[in-house]
Amino acid sequence: MSYFIEHVSIRCQNLEASTNYFQKMFDAEVMLRREAGPSKRIVFLRLGDSILELMEMGPASDPAEPMKHFGFHHIGIKTDDFESAYKDLKAKGADFLGEPFDPTPGIRLVFLRE
Repeated sequence: MSYFIEHVSIRCQNLEASTNYFQKMFDAEVMLRREAGPSKRIVFLRLGDSILELMEMGPASDPAEPMKHFGFHHIGIKTDDFESAYKDLKAKGADFLGEPFDPTPGIRLVFLRE
């Protein structure tokens, strides 16, 4: 038996702004938009072979719901050409949290915020 991540879900404050961010920065494609109740909107984005779910929950959602926090720590997005991707993101106005670095041999990364 094997396991893999089917999708990652992020709760966001502004669904359209977050959707636009992932489209602009990573060429994500909208797969599906849906309303899930009176105050819950969801967008599924395709990002390469992965799926990213963005969820916006308005004030009318149930306050007892256990998922009342925004976001999570981070998403790792892999590319086959780090330097070109870094230059492309920089040209698009990415908000980097420092310079690229190599935490271990063969791994190059940089953090950015939405």
